[in-house]
Amino acid sequence: MNILKLGCLFCFIFFIPNTLFADGSPEIMLINSDTSVDKYRVAQEEFGNSLADKTAPHMIADINLGDKKWELAEVEEFLYDENPDLIYCVGTKAYLVANRYMPRKSIIFSSIVNWLRLPVTRKTYGVSNELYSGMQIMLFRYIFPDVQKIGLLYSKKYTEEWFEKTRTDAKDMGVEVMGQRVFKDRDIVPALNGLLSDINAFWLISDPEVTSEKADLLKILEQCDTKKIPVFSYHEAFVKFGAVLIVSADNRTIGRQAASIATEIVGGGKFDEKVQFPAGSHITLNLRKIKAYDLQYNQDALDSVNVIIE
Repeated sequence: MNILKLGCLFCFIFFIPNTLFADGSPEIMLINSDTSVDKYRVAQEEFGNSLADKTAPHMIADINLGDKKWELAEVEEFLYDENPDLIYCVGTKAYLVANRYMPRKSIIFSSIVNWLRLPVTRKTYGVSNELYSGMQIMLFRYIFPDVQKIGLLYSKKYTEEWFEKTRTDAKDMGVEVMGQRVFKDRDIVPALNGLLSDINAFWLISDPEVTSEKADLLKILEQCDTKKIPVFSYHEAFVKFGAVLIVSADNRTIGRQAASIATEIVGGGKFDEKVQFPAGSHITLNLRKIKAYDLQYNQDALDSVNVIIE
């Protein structure tokens, strides 16, 4: 190889990092499925706050798909005009839009139930909506040592893969996770009744086909209450309906994690896991209900709880 060719090759390699982005300063666009949803809004706020003091990447615009002015044609045109280097998507609708119109861009997602069902590319990154199931099961057993059989309802579309993996992980920890599949537009009570006689606790997971209808939620909680089966769940709102234990992902932490991923991508960082579990959690314990059910619990575990309802 002659000196001229070698010099050209050196220049090409040397300047690769600065030519990955159009002007050397990477730009990120945020697409939110609906900012009126509290968890979506909080994640977006923390993402923006985390990037505020960083020189790269920087926000160039955000789109709220909950705003009726954003028809798909307008979103498509806006994306092509702005041509961002990275896109952060909050919620399923936002991710599907970005993946459809900008499939070659680096896309970061969060706040999506069962992300495994979505189309992904080698440039897809994100923060899972679900906490690591193994951590939750260990927490269940830590607070309630007598719990050995946990039941849940799941759907094929949203949580079947998660259920199968969770059941395997739980078995390794000496816990049996039992599931009943639910079907859209069918009464969930028969599926629930198929579990209640065999379990120590019911795990109400985030699945749109299980939790979307308030009437179905009330049926689940009422049936469990009648049989004094403690309910473990993912949202503080269920406490007022009698849930015993809430383990929820911290949405502010999720926003900060997404910002950290964006910064790592820009810096050329390597990822052991492109999709991360939420790093923060919030634990609420309904001690009032525990006493009403006369449940045995580990009092030493109370130090790990954020909120105790007495």
